[in-house]
Amino acid sequence: MPDEISVSVIVPVYNTAAYLKRSMDALVNQSLEKLEILVIDDGSTDESPQILRDYEEKYPSKVRVIHQENRGQAAARNLGIREARGTYIGFADSDDYVHREMYRKMYELATETGADYVECRYHAMLEGESGIREISPRGRIRAHKETREMLIDPQVSPWNKLFQREVLLKSGAVFPEGFIYEDTSWYAKCVPYIRKTAFLDEAPVYYSIRENSTMTGDRGRRVADIFPVLKDMLFFYRERGFFDAYQNELEYFCVKIALCSNLARIGRVGDGKLAGELTRRTFAFVEEEFPEYRGNPYFTGKTGLYIRNVRRWNGRICSKILGRIMKG
Repeated sequence: MPDEISVSVIVPVYNTAAYLKRSMDALVNQSLEKLEILVIDDGSTDESPQILRDYEEKYPSKVRVIHQENRGQAAARNLGIREARGTYIGFADSDDYVHREMYRKMYELATETGADYVECRYHAMLEGESGIREISPRGRIRAHKETREMLIDPQVSPWNKLFQREVLLKSGAVFPEGFIYEDTSWYAKCVPYIRKTAFLDEAPVYYSIRENSTMTGDRGRRVADIFPVLKDMLFFYRERGFFDAYQNELEYFCVKIALCSNLARIGRVGDGKLAGELTRRTFAFVEEEFPEYRGNPYFTGKTGLYIRNVRRWNGRICSKILGRIMKG
């Protein structure tokens, strides 16, 4: 169809006025012509709604803004998926920015290869009092020989990816609402429905990271959100009959998150009692869901050595060490 939209880019916005123009300028100036920028304003209370109105008025054929009461990023992304009209769907964070050729290159690669999923590399930009510096990105971003490899050391965030809309609708996967780390569950739930992947060996995304230190209070308690998020994902696999086929990959995916990245976050929690409780819950989750995880064939090398030796009794020590590494 001549007026068909090639790509819908979903942009959740909540009080990011300081960065929003940079992000929107990068999107409205994309070289891909048939692009829909679908912005979900999640009840912003700063100048973001006015900024978005200006872009919607200036680019009426490109920018569509939907306003909702504040329900969180997951709800905003879920609404965006339902409302998107593009053949493919991408995501952008409102405090990041992308190269003007990004979506053209990713869309052309998808159509040329028949892929229903495209991933690219990215720049991780740490912003703090000392300025902006580039740091090493997380996750092993590379081409995949088969889709099950997508569960091995991935970057789960959706902003460096392109998905065929029909695949997302068929999967019925939704971001679990009310939690942080919702990307983790949603990404994994999409994997069984992806049949062909492609890899753009370029880094057109500039991902902004705010410098922070110790986590206290509510922020520290939200580290526990990882448990219902992973439970949500595992329930999805079991309900859909995918669990047995992906058991080794899911075990690796969940256990590594729990005993590596989650323990690292716990190591930065300032409340010692809370950190101890979170550590206990981490090991309880792993032992309940994957009691034989130390025999997983994916745990090799230094990672495997660490996983086989981190225990309840030394978990707090490991978390503090990992927390210092993560902070640095």
